[in-house]
Amino acid sequence: MMQSTGILNTVTTFVSENILYLLLAVLVLNMFQRRYQQHARKKRFATLYVAILIMVLMVGTVLIVYLELPDILFLPLLAALVLVGYRFRKQVFPFRLTCRLCGEKLTGRRILFYDSNICEKCEQSR
Repeated sequence: MMQSTGILNTVTTFVSENILYLLLAVLVLNMFQRRYQQHARKKRFATLYVAILIMVLMVGTVLIVYLELPDILFLPLLAALVLVGYRFRKQVFPFRLTCRLCGEKLTGRRILFYDSNICEKCEQSR
């Protein structure tokens, strides 16, 4: 039992110290998506929603560490955020790896910056 608390303590501390970098990366991605405003409206909002979830996780873990709360509270916090993300998965995760029309693998640019989730060939034939 004590071993799991030690592991959770390590995880909670690691997350609270390093999650800011993940948040910054998501926000930078959102800034890059501004160049494709006409094509990536849904995906821009999705990255903002992901950033909000990350920020809530960051605040929760920092509070757990700062207030010296039991590290086991990290698990319900994480579970609640996963459930919220799952409940709103169409808005939070609209990113597809393959074309929704032909099934071809999409490029990174198409995955991140185009709401249509279709490859260039299919888009040109429309």
